[in-house]
Amino acid sequence: SAQDVPTKLVAKAVPLPMTVRGHWFLSPRTEYSVAVQTAVKQSDGEYLVSGWSETVEFCTGDYAKEHLAQLQEKAELIAGRM
Repeated sequence: SAQDVPTKLVAKAVPLPMTVRGHWFLSPRTEYSVAVQTAVKQSDGEYLVSGWSETVEFCTGDYAKEHLAQLQEKAELIAGRM
């Protein structure tokens, strides 16, 4: 579960906007569970860490036709170099 994943505070503090967008490469036909927690740097340099959000569970669909076409194109390029 998401709660079992350890979190690590980054040593170098980087100012972040209110919304942090992450990019995950998800597999098709796969079930995922996602939970987040936030860390806010306070004036004394310590971090205030939130509790875990509620867990969102979802399942990805199949590859779209254009994605399959891109994968085929990449495969053909690699095969051409070999």
